[in-house]
Amino acid sequence: MRILTIGYSLPNQIVDNHTILNSPSFTDYDAVFIDPEAITTAVQQLLDGERPFNAQDGRPVVNGATTATQISAADQLTRRSEEARRFLEQGGTLFVIGRPNAVLPGVVGFEGFDRYSWLPAPKGASWNPPHIRAGEGKTVRIADDRHPLSPVLREHRRHLSYRAVLDPAIGTRGHEGHVIATGGSNMPIAAEFPVLAGRVVVTPMFATVTGTARTKLAQSLVDAMTEVASGAVSEDAPGWSRTHALPGSEQIEAELEEAAEAESAAASRAAAVRERLNALTSHRRLLWATGPAFATAVEEALALLGLNATDADSGLAVTEGEHTALVEVESSREDVAEWPYVRLQRRLERHLLEESEQLRGIIVANGKRNITPSARRGQLTEALRIACENYGYALVTGETLFALVQRALGTDAEGATPFEAAGRRILFGRGLVTTEQAVGEAEEESDASIF
Repeated sequence: MRILTIGYSLPNQIVDNHTILNSPSFTDYDAVFIDPEAITTAVQQLLDGERPFNAQDGRPVVNGATTATQISAADQLTRRSEEARRFLEQGGTLFVIGRPNAVLPGVVGFEGFDRYSWLPAPKGASWNPPHIRAGEGKTVRIADDRHPLSPVLREHRRHLSYRAVLDPAIGTRGHEGHVIATGGSNMPIAAEFPVLAGRVVVTPMFATVTGTARTKLAQSLVDAMTEVASGAVSEDAPGWSRTHALPGSEQIEAELEEAAEAESAAASRAAAVRERLNALTSHRRLLWATGPAFATAVEEALALLGLNATDADSGLAVTEGEHTALVEVESSREDVAEWPYVRLQRRLERHLLEESEQLRGIIVANGKRNITPSARRGQLTEALRIACENYGYALVTGETLFALVQRALGTDAEGATPFEAAGRRILFGRGLVTTEQAVGEAEEESDASIF
């Protein structure tokens, strides 16, 4: 057994480690292991003059024409494509690390060269999207425990990640691919394909490890490639085999089917419960989130208080009855300064000029957002508080809005509730509105005029 690796060296007696530009012929080996990224990296180094390469006969590889004293990079790469085809036609086994394809221009005589130019594709597929495309992650789930690669993936899981995902259709009827492992969202990241008379096994990416760990990984991969090359690959049982009953098999199959249905039903219930929980706990974003997440949380909280979003303005705006207010939000690790007031003032003035309509204003501010609310001091600058008082804008903290959401969700009252009244108090607020003021526990003189 002899193995060739390109781009991912394996310290093992039966392995020869080379680059795409200086390796012996693929057909000299029983199995080949290649990282496609190393192919374009080596060629780029040649084009940039960063590293010299010599062919097996000693001639330097150049980005030019082949002569008696040098060999063209394009000729070398074309030869690799021919070797890979002959290798697979002879029943060879080729392991390739899954990478998204990438074109590398500039190779004289080989325009359109890419990471997979050398590799024949499975029947009806290609090494381009949608059959293989970029995807990143570290989740590895074994889909076929019987495949020789699976023990390698399981034993060295902490050294694995993936940079490409395969088309999920490869595991369905009518497709010849066999899924070995999946990543996030059950997207295939390792699979085996029949190509010509040989086999191509796509693997996740193995990290660069050293010492004993690298020796163990090398031996594990050598063992897996040896098994695949020798034909010790699991096959799915043909459909007719199920007609040959074994004592107790039908009962166990029925139990398995029942358990699978129960598992599916439980998963559906869990998904529904998780969705409800996420919808509820998303209100906590009022205390810590920033940007669009905080703005969405504010919009949902105001809706609970009877202030529904409206399209009166390009930004966030809410309405209650005939009254409309523009809303500005800001969440910061520091005290919230006067910038939301400045933005609100500009929006109100623009609306007045364009629509001849004077609207109200609400600012929701969440200062010191990375500190637990009970330990926060201030949150707002004095300049912001005074500006809101002087110009008649309501100023509410994220903490106050969260407290109102807690109370609103805890009431069983139907129709108009005290918390819709809290929404009106915010709508007509002037300056800082506390939780007590919003729920009417600290009445303001003007409170009666809004009901």
